[in-house]
Amino acid sequence: MKTVLRSKKCGNRVSSKGFAVNRQLPVNIAVSVFAVCIPGVGLMAQAQTPPTASEAEQDQIIVTARRREELLFEVPISMTVISGEEIAARGANDLRDLEFAVPNISFNGVDNNVGPEIAIRGIGSDARNIGFETGVAVYVDGVFTGRPSSYNFDLLDVERLEVLRGPQGTLFGKNATAGVINVTTHRPGDELRGMAELQYGNYDHFIVRGSVSGPLSPTVSAGVGGFRRSRGGYQTNTLTGEDLYTDDSWGGRAQLRFRPRADLDILLSADVGIDDYIPNINELEPGSFGFSEAPNNREASVDAPVFQTRDMWGTSLSVDYELTNSLALTSITGYRSTDTEFLSDGDGTSSPFLTSNFVETQEQLTQEVRLSSHLGGSVEFTAGFFFLWQDVVADRISAIPPNTLVGPTGIAVTLDATVETINYAPFAEVDINLTDALSFTAGLRYSHVKKDIDMDLVGSPAFNIITLSTQESRSDDALSFTFGPSYLVSENVNIYARISRGFKAGGFNADFVSSSKITFDSETVTNYESGLKFVSDDNRHSVNIAAFYMDYRNLQVIRFEQLAGFIITNAGSADIYGVEVDAHFEPFDGLSINAAVGYLDATFASFKDAGGPGIDFDGNSFANAPHWTFSTSAQYEHALASGSTLFIRGEYSHRASNFSRTENDPNSFIDGFGLLNARVGYRFLDDSMSIEFWTRNLADKEYINDRGTPVLGGLLGQTARNFGAPRTYGIRLAKQF
Repeated sequence: MKTVLRSKKCGNRVSSKGFAVNRQLPVNIAVSVFAVCIPGVGLMAQAQTPPTASEAEQDQIIVTARRREELLFEVPISMTVISGEEIAARGANDLRDLEFAVPNISFNGVDNNVGPEIAIRGIGSDARNIGFETGVAVYVDGVFTGRPSSYNFDLLDVERLEVLRGPQGTLFGKNATAGVINVTTHRPGDELRGMAELQYGNYDHFIVRGSVSGPLSPTVSAGVGGFRRSRGGYQTNTLTGEDLYTDDSWGGRAQLRFRPRADLDILLSADVGIDDYIPNINELEPGSFGFSEAPNNREASVDAPVFQTRDMWGTSLSVDYELTNSLALTSITGYRSTDTEFLSDGDGTSSPFLTSNFVETQEQLTQEVRLSSHLGGSVEFTAGFFFLWQDVVADRISAIPPNTLVGPTGIAVTLDATVETINYAPFAEVDINLTDALSFTAGLRYSHVKKDIDMDLVGSPAFNIITLSTQESRSDDALSFTFGPSYLVSENVNIYARISRGFKAGGFNADFVSSSKITFDSETVTNYESGLKFVSDDNRHSVNIAAFYMDYRNLQVIRFEQLAGFIITNAGSADIYGVEVDAHFEPFDGLSINAAVGYLDATFASFKDAGGPGIDFDGNSFANAPHWTFSTSAQYEHALASGSTLFIRGEYSHRASNFSRTENDPNSFIDGFGLLNARVGYRFLDDSMSIEFWTRNLADKEYINDRGTPVLGGLLGQTARNFGAPRTYGIRLAKQF
C-alpha cells in the first residue's frame, strides 16, 4: 500500500472537488467510540485483505491532516499514513504495535496500556504526573484524547492512521508541539460489511474479533464491533509462581449515522474499553543490591501483588452540514472518561521494602466547530473554535512496611491531587494557489489555557519528600502559527518549506516532590522544515523526504530525582535536527516493499543546575531519543491457477542505542536492537476467507524497553531493566462478508 500519491491532473493544482473521490463534505471527522462489546465481535481493519499490486495502482490515499480531505502527495507536512489494510498486514493490535513502522517515533518505558509514553522527534510525555501534558496529541475521529492512559487503544475498525511530525499547533493546537497521531475509523455506510476473526498462539495468546455495519433504512445506517484479547505471562514471578506481563482486555464500539438529506451527515458514537492485567516487571541487573533476584530476563522476584487496570469509555456527536456548494460546517462534541489503577513493587526485590498504589480518574469534555471551504478556485480555508474542559484526580501511596529498612514504625507518603484545565482556542488556516504549481499556506491559532490544582502531600524526610498542602492557579496565552510555500515541480514531484510555531502550557508537579515550588513554565518550539514528495506515473513507487530543525525554548523535561522520583522542570533551550524518509516500491506485480528511516540529533543547548547546584546538563542527549530508527517490510503474493493466493511477508526494524534518562547516567544506557517479524498465508478463491501463520521477534531477541535506577535506587544501589516481549507465534483465521 502506497503512502504517497498525487492528483491525476497532470501538473495542475485542483480543488477538493477535482479529485476522483466524493468531496461533498468532510465526512470522516466523526468520533467513534464503542458502547457494546460481546466476546465475539471485533476489528474490521484487521480482517481486511491487503490489496494486490494491481489493485494498489488505483489507490488514492486521502488524508485529513489539514482538517479537510486531500491527496497525501499534496500535503506539505512530514507525515506517515498507515492504512487499515497495512494495519491488518502487520497484525497490529494497538498503537504500540506500529512503533517501528514510523520514522522518529518511539514508545518509551514499560510496555503497558495504563501509561504508554509516546515520543515524536524525541519529545514525549510523563504518564504518571497529572499536572504535565504530553507533546504528542492523539485524536480519534476528530476528538482529542487528554491523558496518556487513554492512548494505547485497540485499533478497532480503523480506516487509516496518520502520524504528523513536527508542531501542528494551528489546526490541532492542544499539546501538538512534537506531532499528532490522527486516527480515522470506518463510518457505517450504504453497504453491508462485516468480519469475524480468531487467533491463537503461544503463551495462550487468544484474540476473537468481529464487526458488522450497514443500512437500516435509506437515511439511517449503523455499525457495531468488539474484541476480546487475552494472553498468559511473558514473565514468571519466581517468588509466587505467578505469571507476569499478561494481557486481558475487551472493548467495543457502536455507531449510528443519520443522513436525512444530501447536505447533512450526523454520527453518534460510543465506545468502551476494559483492561485487567499484570504488568511487565523491572528486573534487577546481576549484582544490584549485592545479589541477583532472578536468574534470567524472563523471571522476576517481587513480593507485592502487582496489577494494572483501566476502564475507559466515551461518546461523541459529529455533525457535518454543507451550507453551500463551497462551504461546509463541522461540529464535533466529545466526552471521555478513564479510570486507572496500578500497584507496583517499588524496590524490585522479594523483600517487602516498598509498595506503591496509584489511582487516577480523568474526565473531559471537548467541543470543536469548523468552517471549511472547497471553492475550487485560488483560495481555500479552514477556521474554527476549540474548547476543552478536563478534570484529573490522582490518589497515591508509597509505603515501607514496619520492621524493614526504616525501623519498627515504617513510612508512608501519600498524595491527593486534582488538576482542572480549561482551554479555548480560535484558529484559521488559508491556502492560496498562486499558480497551477505554486501555493502558499498560512495559519494562526490563539490559545488560552487555565489550570487549577488542589494538592495535599504527606511526605517523609527519609524519602526526601516534603509535606505540602496547596491550592494554585496559572494561565497561559500564546499564538501558534505556520506558513510556507509548496511547489509542484512536475506531476511526479512536490516540494515544500514551512516554519511553524508550537506551544504547550505550563503546569504543576502533582507528584511526590522535594520542593514547595511545584509549577513549571510553558514551552515553545519553532520548527524549520523542508521536504520533497515523489510518486511515479503509475503510482507504484513513492518517496517522502523531510529535513528539519526544531528550536525549543523552556522545554519541559522529565528529570529523575533520587528517592522522590520523576519531576518536571524547564530547560533553557534545546536543539533537534533530523531527517525522515518514507518509501514504497512495487518492482513487479505481487511484490510490495516499504521502508522508513529516521535520523535524530536531540540535545540540550542550555540546561543549568539540572542535576543540582553546579551540575549542568548542557550537551546531554534527550531521553529515549535514538539517533537512528529504521524499518522495512516486503510482501509477495502469488496467484494460483485455482484463483486463490499465497502470500509471504517479512518485516525488520532497528532502533539505535539511547539513554532512558536526561542525566545520561551510564546506568540508563540502552543498547540498540533489531527485530524480525514474519507471516505466511493463504487466501481462498473469493478473498473472503484467509488463514495465516505469524511470528513476532522471530530471532527471540532480548531487548530492553527501559533501564535505570528505580525509586529506592539511591538507598539500595540498584539498577533495573525492563525487557520487551519474547518470540511469539500463532495462527489467524479471518472471514469477511
